[in-house]
Amino acid sequence: MAYFSDDTIAEVRAASDIVDVVSGYARLKKRGASYFGLCPFHQEKTPSFSVNPALGIYKCFGCGAGGDVFRFIQEVEGMSFPEAVRTLAETAGIELPEEGDASRERADAMEAAYGALRFAARFYYGQLTRADAGSRALDYIRGRGYSEATVKEFGVGYAPDGWNHLLDEAEANHISAETLEQAGLVVAKKSGEGYYDRYRDRIIFPVLSHMGKVLGFGGRVFSEASGEQDRAQPKYINSPETIVYDKRRVLYGLRQARQVIREQEEAVLVEGYTDVMSLHQAGVRNAVASCGTSLTREQVQLLSRYAQRAVLIFDADGAGENAARRGIEMVLAAGMSAYVVPLPAGEDPDSVAQREGAALQAFLKEHQVDFARWLHDADREAGRLATPEGRAAGMRGILQAIAAIPDPLSREAWLSQASELLATPESRLRHVLDDMAKSRQREERQRSSRTERSGAAPVRPFGGAPPRRAGGAPGETRRATPSATSAALTTLASEKILIRLMFRQGRPMIARILGNMNLNEFSPGATRRAAEIFAEQHQAGAVDVQAMLGGAYGEEVQQLVADVAMTKEEPSGNWKQKKGVQVPGLDANPEEVARQAMKRLKMARVREAMDRQIEEQDRAEARGEDIRTYQENIMQLQALMHRLKKGELTG
Repeated sequence: MAYFSDDTIAEVRAASDIVDVVSGYARLKKRGASYFGLCPFHQEKTPSFSVNPALGIYKCFGCGAGGDVFRFIQEVEGMSFPEAVRTLAETAGIELPEEGDASRERADAMEAAYGALRFAARFYYGQLTRADAGSRALDYIRGRGYSEATVKEFGVGYAPDGWNHLLDEAEANHISAETLEQAGLVVAKKSGEGYYDRYRDRIIFPVLSHMGKVLGFGGRVFSEASGEQDRAQPKYINSPETIVYDKRRVLYGLRQARQVIREQEEAVLVEGYTDVMSLHQAGVRNAVASCGTSLTREQVQLLSRYAQRAVLIFDADGAGENAARRGIEMVLAAGMSAYVVPLPAGEDPDSVAQREGAALQAFLKEHQVDFARWLHDADREAGRLATPEGRAAGMRGILQAIAAIPDPLSREAWLSQASELLATPESRLRHVLDDMAKSRQREERQRSSRTERSGAAPVRPFGGAPPRRAGGAPGETRRATPSATSAALTTLASEKILIRLMFRQGRPMIARILGNMNLNEFSPGATRRAAEIFAEQHQAGAVDVQAMLGGAYGEEVQQLVADVAMTKEEPSGNWKQKKGVQVPGLDANPEEVARQAMKRLKMARVREAMDRQIEEQDRAEARGEDIRTYQENIMQLQALMHRLKKGELTG
């Protein structure tokens, strides 16, 4: 992992206008000092997403997402923090220094590989339009029905016939053969002396990251068009895994499709480069494909950051059916809905798109079916339901897919549909489904455990957050009474007011609040941790709120600080009427607001202590024990509450 100094991070942050960055993903309108728009992280009709340029933060009051410009890029693009820093630095034209020899060496190697890949993409694209080199390839591409605009959009190129065209051109531009090899562009000769081009006399499809960086290539033979194909040559040659290319985590076409996928909340999954290009050209611009591999769990998780539904369109053959079955389970496990478009025998998405043209969108809508129906139909058409064991296997296949769905309510709904489809009572299917779901959950826990032991971060859906429990031990169910819920909300509001005041007012307010409050009076979790951080920073002599916003103290603190910085937590007006607590405006008199928030929070803690003492007294009395100690404690707490109401314990 790359590490950057605080000065470097501050420089990149200062150069990255958060309004400009967010505007690339959401349409914003200025309202007062902030900007508002529809949240890019969840579907909504009324704008609840706010960007504050003065603070350099964003906050969605609908889904709770929030943070600084680095956090935004991390979430919207599914990047790590160093990747987000690099992306913003590159956009701002800032050259990043690396710290540490190993880190610098790796970063230099990666940048060199990216440079070589960019060069190669330009070289191949240029060769396609050269009359003396790429005319045959260009004629073939045109003959396949691809327009000039499609070729340009996907950067399609041509690798000329010969052993060292790219190698010679790259070395003439001061790109070493060793760098080309690291980027997967050349192959070392078996003799150990020299290199040769990996791609020769092939159509070239650049593979881009979702941010637009060239990661690798797919090279397709095309001489079969004139009957000249060398049968010993594979139809496709794909880039190997490199320092910058992990094909399990890349989807071809996502760079071009991601905005449409996000808008439609639906992605079309196909198998090949030309499938994607043909669908895009026909108007289905939310199509993506795996990159020379079977669909992977990582690719589906990446897709789930953008889409809620996936429509699978694979070749109409045995391999295509098997790929669709695997894909369905992965899509469902990632929390997306899964649909399939079955194609006529012998067809593939490319041929259907070329045939249907502008009518393709309507064709796909007309023919798509849900995953359960498709699995059942595929078994029936293949004759697998003709025997009892075949029917049982078909039932298990559908239930296994439903078991992959993480949401129990969705599983229940699909179980009902499967019952109708299979003409079998739900009760007969339920125990099998429950066993399958439990088995799958055990496997997921084991996989997560292995991931944690390996030191890798578990993959989670885009915009998702680690599961939070409202309280109690793991697996414990706690039933909150209305009064308890109200008290909890009051406590949280008071804590948020205090955190916000410390965030906005700095060291004097931190000294005032923490001079009157014990850290244990803040609720365990993000609010107490934020208070501890303010105490530590105050002790150190400098308050660094940007570090909190930037995630240096963890995601929960980051989300809390973004929340309170953008939210005006106001105490209820009922407090003055019922409790004798004055309610000034939050920013009108910060000192008085702090005093009243501390008063409410301390009163809430005393009330909690009284409730505990009363419960313990009742249990002791039921056991026949002496309860005088409990009565004394309750009286002391009542006296403390009286003093708090008079404002004696808050400065």
